[in-house]
Amino acid sequence: MTESEVVDWLQDEMRGQVTGDEDMGELEKLVDGSTREIRRRLLERLVQETADAVELACEHCGELLRIVAHRRGRSINSSVGTIGLERTYGWCPKCARHLYPADVALGMRAGGRASPRVQEVCALSVLRAPTARAEKDVHRMTGIEVSASTLHREARRQGERALALRDRDVELTQRPGGVDALAARAPELPENSTLIIEIDAWNIRERDCWGRTEQLRRDGEEPSRWHWVYTATVFRLDQRGTDRKGRSIIVERGYVATRGGVEPFTRQLYAEALQRGLQQAETVLVIGDGAAWIWNLAGKQFKGAAQRLDLFHVKEHLWELAGELHGRGTAEAREWVRPYLQCLERRRDGPLDVIDSLQQLSDKLRQLDQDKHEAVKREIGYLDQHKDRMDYKEAKKLGQPCGSGAIESTCSQYQRRFKLTGQFWSLQGDEAFLALATLHRNERWHLLFPHDQS
Repeated sequence: MTESEVVDWLQDEMRGQVTGDEDMGELEKLVDGSTREIRRRLLERLVQETADAVELACEHCGELLRIVAHRRGRSINSSVGTIGLERTYGWCPKCARHLYPADVALGMRAGGRASPRVQEVCALSVLRAPTARAEKDVHRMTGIEVSASTLHREARRQGERALALRDRDVELTQRPGGVDALAARAPELPENSTLIIEIDAWNIRERDCWGRTEQLRRDGEEPSRWHWVYTATVFRLDQRGTDRKGRSIIVERGYVATRGGVEPFTRQLYAEALQRGLQQAETVLVIGDGAAWIWNLAGKQFKGAAQRLDLFHVKEHLWELAGELHGRGTAEAREWVRPYLQCLERRRDGPLDVIDSLQQLSDKLRQLDQDKHEAVKREIGYLDQHKDRMDYKEAKKLGQPCGSGAIESTCSQYQRRFKLTGQFWSLQGDEAFLALATLHRNERWHLLFPHDQS
């Protein structure tokens, strides 16, 4: 039967269901529903054929299995409905474990009924919205019947798999030859490449000590709800550009995000930077705000890298000082701060000139206004601490970013999902889900779902 004949037959079968008043959306749903059972039966046959052809060997060591039972049944929730599968169960004497080789070959996980395609749909849907909201949307868009609890369970399972993949890369950085193995994944970089690493952190809310709040407060301890998620983005200078409307874009970059703390974050960032070309880059530039932990990390893990303080944060400090000296939002404040802002960006020794000018102002205010003198002194200390990270004129000459807009945007994108109104996480849940979201952002989704290799 040719393809054309199959289509003609299906059209004849559906003709009685079409009234002629349907729009295209209704016709699409009609075709999907009418062919669903045919596709389900076809998939069931193909899956069984694949299972029957699988060699009865251990996935870990390759040892032939001792057969325990033939043709054990399993029900699978697929993208076209529930299908049945029979497969052989065996024992590996070398690994001392039981397994179903067919399940492994088909991408089925122990303890779950969802097919790989349904697993992927669950994971992608929950990356976009909470399970209660995603349940109806999944059915509306795909026709797949999947409950909110299944969405949650499958997304959590995929998050744990993503976590294992991430941790495997981190472990490589501690093994002989592991660093070279990670570096080998990087594409070949153009000559004189600059690798840019931007770092920041944002807060996530968790159910800390849930149900014990009053008791803790009676004991003099205030429960913590908000915790830092350490985040970074890694890209090459030549991967920056503009879209048709002239807006800045980065065509490809890497992401890191963890709730685990600074040390785990440092190791994850190192693994990601290696895969983005750290060993090939001629110049490595770390950009961040004034947080001490960022510069401690950069000095420890990326020795020899240039460091740059985000220009926007410097300007914020100067604007704050202008408000303290001349009144917030006043014309005098704007007039006072303007030459300092220009000096920072346009003069080679701009930061030093700003510090020198503020020092002179501080000396004048010492006897006139102690509060203003202290405010100026505070900002002098801030600028002096970071003066070697404020080469903005040179940055513009080289086409490098002066600010950390890329990481600010990255943090905002993560927060859109992780800081929804009324949403709480657990440490175990948010770390696995952060790993899943980061794997997706890093275009490594196929490591979880090989069928999505394209």
